[in-house]
Amino acid sequence: MGWTVNFARPSAIPITLLLIALVAVPLLIVKAKGAGTGIELITGAASITVLCLVCAYLSSRTE
Repeated sequence: MGWTVNFARPSAIPITLLLIALVAVPLLIVKAKGAGTGIELITGAASITVLCLVCAYLSSRTE
């Protein structure tokens, strides 16, 4: 069940960076627009939720 990232494979680095970007980029955009702290928290929570849903989808599909 589930999955892990094998850091011995070179393809793990871009995947890890992509997962980090899924959380960081929306937060940086909201911060650059000058939104309030509440909006930043909501954006962070939404980004983490999307990341969890993407990971759940990738771990549940069969090939």
